[in-house]
Amino acid sequence: MKQFKFLLALSVGIMLNVLIVASVAQFSGHPEYFNKTAVTMVTLVSIVLGATVAKQQGVLNTLTVAAIIAEWGLLYRAGAATVKDLMIALMVKSETEAIFARRVTESTVMEKAFVEFQRVLQAYQNKWTPIGGATFTPEKIDLFKLKIDVEEYPDNLEQTWLGFLADGNLDRKQWPFTKWYQLHLIAKSVEDYEKFEIFGGVPSAIVPGVANAAGTNVLGIKKQLNMGHAAGQTLTVAVGAVPTDPVEFVDYIEEMYAMAVSNNEVLLADVDAFNMSHALERRFKTGMRKKYNENYSQTDLVTIIDTNIGIRGLNSHSGSNKIWATPAWNRQCGIKKPQNESIMQVENVDRLVKFYTDFYKGVGFWHKGYIVQNDVELV
Repeated sequence: MKQFKFLLALSVGIMLNVLIVASVAQFSGHPEYFNKTAVTMVTLVSIVLGATVAKQQGVLNTLTVAAIIAEWGLLYRAGAATVKDLMIALMVKSETEAIFARRVTESTVMEKAFVEFQRVLQAYQNKWTPIGGATFTPEKIDLFKLKIDVEEYPDNLEQTWLGFLADGNLDRKQWPFTKWYQLHLIAKSVEDYEKFEIFGGVPSAIVPGVANAAGTNVLGIKKQLNMGHAAGQTLTVAVGAVPTDPVEFVDYIEEMYAMAVSNNEVLLADVDAFNMSHALERRFKTGMRKKYNENYSQTDLVTIIDTNIGIRGLNSHSGSNKIWATPAWNRQCGIKKPQNESIMQVENVDRLVKFYTDFYKGVGFWHKGYIVQNDVELV
């Protein structure tokens, strides 16, 4: 409602500007200047009000070109620009999914059993003294159905500087805009998964007709770690808050490692890296330089001292102080309909172009007992 009032006020302001321009043009004896300015301003009002009304109805045309029109008017100059002149905003790169082994499946859940054997070796005697046995525990990783639904009126671009994305074909699916747009929609979905879902995702209930908010579409890593802690499954090391001082942070990581080793040395021998945000990774590097490289020794800046365990920063962990580790074979990514991650179905209804795709995806851990984490952000 607040956004509606703001846009309405903005529209009224633009209309007042039209009246001011009209008055100035008439009194100055140059009414022709009014015509061009008025057309541009009225168009901006139409865009603002149209988008506002559409949003109130739950359908929003997301091609926002008001700034382009304000700068260069409702004109297309053939040959003045091409698609090469569109600079795409930087996107967060996918890093986290790559550390999970990928499995293509036809199911919406992946299942295994964790098997733990009891002791079998004993001193010899002639009497039969059987011992041993095995415990089987079910483990699963859920996949979540994800989709992209986008619709646009590319005609809104035709009489603007962006007119090179249109052409004379009545089938809007064949316009240059359509191919260009769907490629970037797919790239944006990759960013969304890294930025909002794979680490921080917490599923929420579906409200029919309303798109779920960012970060509410899959069961992310952080939530799984916290669920494992609450169930007493993960090895949660009591090291406290993460220090801001770089050298103290190196001490913190070394203490976390030492405490974990004392609890489960076999597990730590199989761990490949401590995962964290890039900010914490940089802090660790700085601390390593100060702590170990003062005398020009060439200590590896991204490896815990006297171990083979690396320090791995991940884009998805931005803003978090959560640190965790597990063997590579314990990390699993599952996907159903993988081909749909990189393609889209394009349809048009009248002049409206619709883009859509869907697939299932999920990441998780086969055995939470093989996860080490620090004791922060546990809720």
